[in-house]
Amino acid sequence: MKSSSTFVSLFFTALILVLVKPALAQEQSASSESATSYTVNSGKNRYRYTSNTNGTEFSIEMRGKIEVSDDDRDIKNMSDDGYLEVSKTVFGSKRTIVIESLGGGKMKKEYYEGRTLSSWESSGKAWLSEILPEIVRSTGISAESRVNRFYKQGGTSAVLAEIGKIENDHVRVQYANLLLQKPVQPSEYTSIIKVIAGKVDSDHYKAEFLRTNASRFLQNKESATAMLAATQGIGSDHYKTEVIKKALEGESTTPENIALVLQTAGKMESDHYITEVLTSLLNKSNFSDATLAELIHTTKTIESDHYKTIILTKALDKPNISKAAYQRLIETVSDIESDHYLSQVINHMLGKKLTPEILSGTFTIIGSIESDHYRADVLSTLLRKQGLTEAQYTSVLNLCAAMGSDHYKEQVLHKALTNSLTDAQTIIVLQTVKSIESDHYATEVLLAAAPKVKNGSTTLKDAYRDAARSIGSETYYGKALRAID
Repeated sequence: MKSSSTFVSLFFTALILVLVKPALAQEQSASSESATSYTVNSGKNRYRYTSNTNGTEFSIEMRGKIEVSDDDRDIKNMSDDGYLEVSKTVFGSKRTIVIESLGGGKMKKEYYEGRTLSSWESSGKAWLSEILPEIVRSTGISAESRVNRFYKQGGTSAVLAEIGKIENDHVRVQYANLLLQKPVQPSEYTSIIKVIAGKVDSDHYKAEFLRTNASRFLQNKESATAMLAATQGIGSDHYKTEVIKKALEGESTTPENIALVLQTAGKMESDHYITEVLTSLLNKSNFSDATLAELIHTTKTIESDHYKTIILTKALDKPNISKAAYQRLIETVSDIESDHYLSQVINHMLGKKLTPEILSGTFTIIGSIESDHYRADVLSTLLRKQGLTEAQYTSVLNLCAAMGSDHYKEQVLHKALTNSLTDAQTIIVLQTVKSIESDHYATEVLLAAAPKVKNGSTTLKDAYRDAARSIGSETYYGKALRAID
């Protein structure tokens, strides 16, 4: 006797039948437009399904474990609580089959036309023989025994051939899962995956099959590749993501499979789900530098600056990032339009020790930040965290001088002067003061530099006085000069 899970399985499979198999009616509907309604009732391990389509009513009621004959045209056995009723009404003309277990392997089979009990042997048996093969392939009735039969006859290929004849995605997957309970060889996994991927239209059922059997498929290189290739055929980004995240569990994922994951992610339309996949990938420990570079490149397919920033900042947290990965990152960051998110990524990047070449690329990106607020924030971070050569220092302060806001220029230069500067770097700061139009802000920077200049060389003092001459106000000019006298 089956457990309640068996009844639930039968319930759902038969529900699908009434939704997708109105063709089981004797006559085809004359109208191409059909209005279908259905009801489902359950209780005490008994389930009933009814559909109505343009004057045709089809219903199945079942209970217990039901086994069909080897030719799928008769019911050969039922559990002691077994019961099956199939009823079809076409424009008022009703036919019904009732098969009930009497216990001990015995069954009572009855056939009705309308309310009249008719001959089973002359009419009922023939009608059951006519409709049962379709019911079997549509509802999953006797699925386990049928899989056993086909597997015994011809192994995996025989079961796959039968799956090819089934039109219901749920039942196809049910058969495939039952097949995988057999002593199937790992070398056969790929063919099973390809059949299901090719036959099952539903993203839900295809993803359910791949996810359920992922741990098995990932043990074999060929089937793992087939599994991820099948995932690309799933239309829904949601279901693709479910399969990929399951595939990425554990540490057995190969570089080839990761490449397939990135390829699949790059074809997704949803930025949210691309981010979920890439985040799951970044959480793995067995992560090569080549993979990181390719992952960063994949973020170019993300349109949302918000999601792109999430991945890039997480990627930057990986240890020992190579030159190639950084170059990929700079290429991708250049696509970010939002100054807010652009500054977030650059600030995160500046927390690392960068090579002169990478720093040079960073200067180019900073130059694309239009907001003085965000540019000043990034320049301040750069001055605080990176040891710069004189040439690099000049490049940074040129980026400062190019800002329109004297307020933000003063902020950056003031921040620069809080560091331990060489005389050459201090002179660069003083030269940048001349780009400030506001006498107030120019004076503030000079006053911040004055303590160092006062005790410095003649060259440093000359640079200071030269910067002060850009101040138009006699009051501010005098205040600046008195600070070094």
